[in-house]
Amino acid sequence: MKKVILFLIVSFFCQCQQRHNYTLSKENGKPNLTELQKKIDIKGNFINIFFENNFDNEKVSLQCDSKEVFNKSITTDHTINLADYYLQKSNCEKLIVNIEKQKIVLKKKDIENYKYIYVSKKNTTVDLFLSNTPRTYY
Repeated sequence: MKKVILFLIVSFFCQCQQRHNYTLSKENGKPNLTELQKKIDIKGNFINIFFENNFDNEKVSLQCDSKEVFNKSITTDHTINLADYYLQKSNCEKLIVNIEKQKIVLKKKDIENYKYIYVSKKNTTVDLFLSNTPRTYY
């Protein structure tokens, strides 16, 4: 009887424990921008964070050095594949992206050479793509 109860307790905690996955990929080198991309490319010490695919009324927040700078429930507009965006001065030592219960920590050394962070979801995985190439949404 004790083994059955112990098994049930362990099973319960294993099922409640969620595993969160994210992938982080980076663009290599300096991109060759088109004329349109050159016109919309940001200047200065900023980073643009774009939330793109597969968000469905999900709570998203951003913290820059433990100060919350963005907090919304977002949904992707499937005609342009964009849910929301945020422009942040790139002076954060630590940028934290919270998507529902998932927490992703990006340190300054990870993001200091990039202007754009593109965030997409695919099932339970969050994909982050660091880039210097602007994308157009229309």
